[in-house]
Amino acid sequence: MKKLICFCFIVILSCVFYTHTYASDIRLIINGQQLTGLPAPPIIRNDSTLVPARAVFEHLGSTVNWHAGNRQVSVFHGNDVLVMTIGSTTANLNGNHITMPTAPIIVNESTMIPLRFPAEAFGFFVDWDTVNRTAIIDTQVVAPPTQHDPPPAQHDPPPGQYDPPLAQDNPPSTQSNQPPANDTYHGLDDSDLPPPPATGGNLPTVPVSDRARNISSSAITTIPSSPTTITQIQTPASTGAYVVMASSAISEVSYFILTDNRIVIDIHNATTSVSGDLAVDHSVPVSEARVAQFSSAPLITRLVFQAMPRAEFSLSLSGDRRALTVAFAGNNITDLTLQSDGNSDSLVIRGNIMPAVRICTAGFPNFLTVNIDNARMQANSQNIDSGVFVRNFVAGQRADGSAYIRVYVGDPWPTFTVTQSDNAVILRLHRGITGVRYDSARRELHICKSTGFSVDIGQVQHIDEYLRLRYTLVLPHAASMLGRGEIGVMDGMIDSITLDTDPFGNARFIFNTQRVLAFSVHETADSYIIRAHLPRDVRPFIVVIDPGHGGWAPGTSHNGVVESELVLVIAHKVMQLLDDNAFISGYMTRWDNTGVFNQRRAEFANELGADLFVSIHANSAAELSPGVVNPEPNGVETWYNFGELEQSSSNRLTSRQLAEIMQRHLQSRTNAANRGLRYGAGLVVLRESSMPSALLEVGFLSNPAEAARLSTPAHQWQIAYAIYDGIVEVFTRFG
Repeated sequence: MKKLICFCFIVILSCVFYTHTYASDIRLIINGQQLTGLPAPPIIRNDSTLVPARAVFEHLGSTVNWHAGNRQVSVFHGNDVLVMTIGSTTANLNGNHITMPTAPIIVNESTMIPLRFPAEAFGFFVDWDTVNRTAIIDTQVVAPPTQHDPPPAQHDPPPGQYDPPLAQDNPPSTQSNQPPANDTYHGLDDSDLPPPPATGGNLPTVPVSDRARNISSSAITTIPSSPTTITQIQTPASTGAYVVMASSAISEVSYFILTDNRIVIDIHNATTSVSGDLAVDHSVPVSEARVAQFSSAPLITRLVFQAMPRAEFSLSLSGDRRALTVAFAGNNITDLTLQSDGNSDSLVIRGNIMPAVRICTAGFPNFLTVNIDNARMQANSQNIDSGVFVRNFVAGQRADGSAYIRVYVGDPWPTFTVTQSDNAVILRLHRGITGVRYDSARRELHICKSTGFSVDIGQVQHIDEYLRLRYTLVLPHAASMLGRGEIGVMDGMIDSITLDTDPFGNARFIFNTQRVLAFSVHETADSYIIRAHLPRDVRPFIVVIDPGHGGWAPGTSHNGVVESELVLVIAHKVMQLLDDNAFISGYMTRWDNTGVFNQRRAEFANELGADLFVSIHANSAAELSPGVVNPEPNGVETWYNFGELEQSSSNRLTSRQLAEIMQRHLQSRTNAANRGLRYGAGLVVLRESSMPSALLEVGFLSNPAEAARLSTPAHQWQIAYAIYDGIVEVFTRFG
């Protein structure tokens, strides 16, 4: 009898729990139509609607991947990627930690995830009809913002020119402000969790079929342990893999893959004594690698690998859990085929995954070499009799783990392009552009004068769209004598070069690059040469100017002034001053009103290897009552954060020293109230940048008088000159 009563009690509890948690009468309406036939019904849990991930979000045009080893589900939509872990309310949106109201769960072998957060993160309109118990999603209400060309230069010219980089001038006298009041202010909302419909920080998108994938044979379990420290990272040149060494047992490892094919690996409960760029090697399909202390609360050390298309990797821990191995699978090149159509030759290189190739033209005019990273050559060389350009090719293996194909060509030297198809790369050699060839050994484009092409190199127009990894040069001469077409490069720095015409018929060369590059043009007796440079090869100092906020994160707004718009105007003025300095290269994290995630801003500076990072913001005071801010606080302040560079010597700049210099110039130039320095432990752009960095609050928009001054071009120029003065002083003292 007791067993029967106990059984009935359990049944009753189960029914109560089911009716409270699982609500099969919930309806989903997507773009006006009800979604039916789901593998599991929507449920309500902790006041959140959970839905089967794959069935619902693939209906919304997303791609859903399940990682059994880590019990993670990844949802890709456009440039955005959201990674969630079963049973955890902590997720990653485009690489940034966020907290969801409810954790994903598994019900009847279906992965159930919260509906509202991912849908709104991807820019969809989400509503809940309580009466009819209906979740409503409209994918058309909020559209992602469009990209714009870089804004033109400001119309109000700078009030004078600076000599590089030691020159100083005396600031004009301006009206004085009162010292700061004893106020309570908001400070900065830098949680890096904007309401994000947007572009995910403008990450390029790699097709899902080309993204890296985890082929680990087993999952890494999570155990409780004390914090550990990453003491060393061995690179593939010596080990064939990346081996992360820790001082004690590693408790937890997680990963996700961003839409631009970056593999992000987080080591939890870990600090690191190693940070910055890691060495890359041709033996692995990785073009960049780095490590950093991603978070101090909670402790997370983060490794990021920029992977080649279709890279396969595995994660494993040693028996004592003190060594994490990140190993990349090699590629077997199984087939080489030459196809000719009478006008061009196509060399098809096929492997078990898409080959990662680099083209070297150092053998001009006799041969070009196709280098295949992390590959084993299993195909035989062939003798070719019928190629238009190709005489024969020889394939082989190098000791560093890369394969190669040497392609011997006849006269004339062909133009080539590279295309990708499934698990193959196709090298097409053809006629196309007359008298133009690329020298990969010197990173130079040669335009032969024998074609009759002639230009004044002083009139060449440079258009640097570095945020899009595109650089254009317009040469003022008719392009018709050169022709049109694309030159394949694929040398690890440049993907391709396109020759077309501008609206006036001039020759326009568009360089599609793999990293930020600078270009110069010079002339020899028989050629015009366009040369690609690393930014530091052109000017010795690099500065990243960050206009805070933008797009879906406009920042504060008072007295008719919007923070994101104001700081963008000031940043462009700073850039005008930097452009006139022959010693300093300046780069911006955004050109227009585009949203950029804070993590991406810091990553951009890190990837450039910048010397300084300066973020520009405007301030707001605390509320006196709901909706009413205190109008009294005013003045300027500068924020900093300690990093690895704070272990200073007398000749090494620290972030605090940078903040002191910037604050002094900012206060002196504007004659604003001096609010001093502020320490911002949680500011992502400062914490994650690997160089001295500072965040400037140029005034209070909540103060009517200060907002009015900030709205004037004259005051904006004073701020711009203050920032420029500070940068010049830094490089003069510490350069």
